[in-house]
Amino acid sequence: MRCLLLVLASGCFGAMQTAAYTPPDQKEIQARQRAGFAQSMGYPTRKSAAELDSTIAAQTKGFRPNGTKTTLQLEAPQPFTFDGARGVCYTVVMHLADGATWGLGAEAGLKFEFKRPEISGSGGPGVVGPGAVASVGCTETSGPITLTMAPMIGADPIGRGAIELVLYSRVLSPAEQKHLEEDKQRQIAEQREFAAQQRQRDEEDRRRRDADFAAARNAPRSSGSSGSSSSSSSGPVSVTIRSACSHTVPVFFGSKPKYGSGTTSSVSSNSVSSHSFRPGEMLWVLDDAGNGVASVTIGAHTREVEIDRSCRGIH
Repeated sequence: MRCLLLVLASGCFGAMQTAAYTPPDQKEIQARQRAGFAQSMGYPTRKSAAELDSTIAAQTKGFRPNGTKTTLQLEAPQPFTFDGARGVCYTVVMHLADGATWGLGAEAGLKFEFKRPEISGSGGPGVVGPGAVASVGCTETSGPITLTMAPMIGADPIGRGAIELVLYSRVLSPAEQKHLEEDKQRQIAEQREFAAQQRQRDEEDRRRRDADFAAARNAPRSSGSSGSSSSSSSGPVSVTIRSACSHTVPVFFGSKPKYGSGTTSSVSSNSVSSHSFRPGEMLWVLDDAGNGVASVTIGAHTREVEIDRSCRGIH
């Protein structure tokens, strides 16, 4: 009987052993993210040639080819650089050459990032079936402009074969240049006003902290006094949430999407909203599967966050 008990006990202990930790497969995570993003974008590489032609017509209305052309290899696409002139708008139109195909890295679309003499940014609308369109905007300063392409998610090859690029341009009218300058000055004024407001809020926060510190130092040493000071220094903060994304983005208010406590919500395209946080709480941007792709931790002095144009970054 004693031997039987020992055998049973050893079997139980063996069954209770903890399984070894298996780290998540990053390629599998990226594959799920890519599939979800491709679905949300309407599967850009599967669109038809007619849809590409329609997009080109809409994006180049009033534009003309200016004679600048080049061909890049999708296996290792080099930056496309051309000379830009002040007061001219540029759009790059792309077609896959005969026999060329998009690869895994392009399924969720491509990031087209440009660098002008006065600014850097992202251009779209991006991949559309057997080609792509990328706007680099209207230049304020003459000089070289560079356009690069890369996978929206991961680092898989974006395709095989050649892609042909044609540069379209349009000269701004005097009225449009005036409007562009006025809009620029308006944005500068808004940025200065925001900076002034932020300095004022920071000064008010500093004064409150100094007042709380002075009150805590001068108050009688009791648990009630200490608790009051602690609660006043950890109150909620109202944060403005801006979205530069072109579509509605799912978000999560909490420490860990799917597995932690919190609230799932969404932020509309090109919108401004507000939410109340406690310092230390987090805001996540999610993919369509509910996985977190970017996050930010809210501090006591955080007043504004922005979801960027890629719809997958938050600052």
